[in-house]
Amino acid sequence: MKNQFTLYEINEKGYTPGHYKALKHPGYIYCFLLEGEVLAEIEEQNILIGPGQFVMIPPGKSVTVKYFNGCKGFDGSFTLEFVKDASYPVLRSDSLIQQSFWFEDAVFMGALFRRMFTAYGDKDKNFIQSALDLILGQIRPGGKVAAVSERFLQLVFERGTTPLSVAEYAGMLSVTPNYLNKTVKNRTRRTAIDWIEIARLNIAKSLLKDPSISIADVSAHAGLPDQSYFSRFFKKKTGQTPSEFRNSR
Repeated sequence: MKNQFTLYEINEKGYTPGHYKALKHPGYIYCFLLEGEVLAEIEEQNILIGPGQFVMIPPGKSVTVKYFNGCKGFDGSFTLEFVKDASYPVLRSDSLIQQSFWFEDAVFMGALFRRMFTAYGDKDKNFIQSALDLILGQIRPGGKVAAVSERFLQLVFERGTTPLSVAEYAGMLSVTPNYLNKTVKNRTRRTAIDWIEIARLNIAKSLLKDPSISIADVSAHAGLPDQSYFSRFFKKKTGQTPSEFRNSR
């Protein structure tokens, strides 16, 4: 069964700097979050996954986790051969599926995944197939992520770039800073500056692992060339100065 279906429990706490290696799977990859948030890049498209959201990625797509925090939930994979009924519309979609479940529906999905996780440990294939059919029957293809916030996240977390200001990103997207902040906050529950600061910390923590890179260069790469201000920013966010963080590794 493991070659056709996998299910893992997500229970990761805290911030993880850097980028994970891109993953491609011959089957469908799925994730359901109970708590926390995950920012993933799927075929160069940034997707923020929050509580109560189910995501399913078609076979062969490149997936890279960029950021996660306070996550609880479930993820795994399955092949068409494992599914009892392969006629569900979502299985014919070549695009990723992202669907939100609210209130009682989210509670039901959480309970169903917990039962599936127990069944997976017991190798109860019949129950898992029936539960997966139930999930696939509730998912609808065609959900779109807001274009402005999607493009903003793409720009902020683009590899090899230095994070800019809200005004600079707004200019690149041909919107006002206020509109950008409002749109990103409505979509992600975080402001544009929140995501920029997450990206700055992502870069700083990653570079501080290399003792050959000076603090001044780390500061510049994080988009805060004033080293004194960078140190205050870093300590406010982590409780440590950049040097203390580096020495604690």
